[in-house]
Amino acid sequence: MAEFDPYDSLVPVFLETEIPKRVVQIGTAIFRELWGEPFLFTAAHVTDELKNGTLLVPTEVGLSPIDGYVAQIDIPPEFSRLDDSVDIAYYRLSTKFATQLSHHFKPLPQGRGEIIRSAYELTVCSASGYPASKSKKNGDGAFSSEIFSFRGVIADKKTYDGLNLSPEQAIVIHFHKKRAVHPGTMDAFPTPSLKGTSGGGIFAWPPGTELSDDWSLPRLVGIVHTFK
Repeated sequence: MAEFDPYDSLVPVFLETEIPKRVVQIGTAIFRELWGEPFLFTAAHVTDELKNGTLLVPTEVGLSPIDGYVAQIDIPPEFSRLDDSVDIAYYRLSTKFATQLSHHFKPLPQGRGEIIRSAYELTVCSASGYPASKSKKNGDGAFSSEIFSFRGVIADKKTYDGLNLSPEQAIVIHFHKKRAVHPGTMDAFPTPSLKGTSGGGIFAWPPGTELSDDWSLPRLVGIVHTFK
């Protein structure tokens, strides 16, 4: 299989509203190929914003409304999305829109993802996406953003029990913003807020490559949606 940089598959997601009239970055999506069809995966609390406006992503013609069938795992009305430990949604994209999206991004091949039975199978993962604080509007009205990855070790049973989560349903990664270091130099490195990375990818590093910077190695195993 040819090498593939998963960063190429991460897409910033913007929300356009009429009141107030503005465009802001709110999340991230993963451009994926499954059985030859194009998809965007993201967090359900990102697609929940459709009730407030239109979700946009960068294409060859600029920021464009996502064109495709959207689905999500819904929750009962008496519950809040904050209580949703699954929090996943997807778009089955139209062929025309997927072609436009491919101007800037590349779909993650199906072989670069893996369905795991338990998070305990993993050792170190990176949660990757576009922090909203890195989104900028340039003088010509164009928007730009920047990818960040937050790497940490998988939580142990005590942590899962304390959070009342199951390793069969959730991937919990230990990451301490104030103790973060740059992987290349191991020097202290200030990180932005994780707001905006929701819907981004959780990539698992194979055993023995936990400190590697070779992004052709990790595989997609989950979707980012909560920072506690």
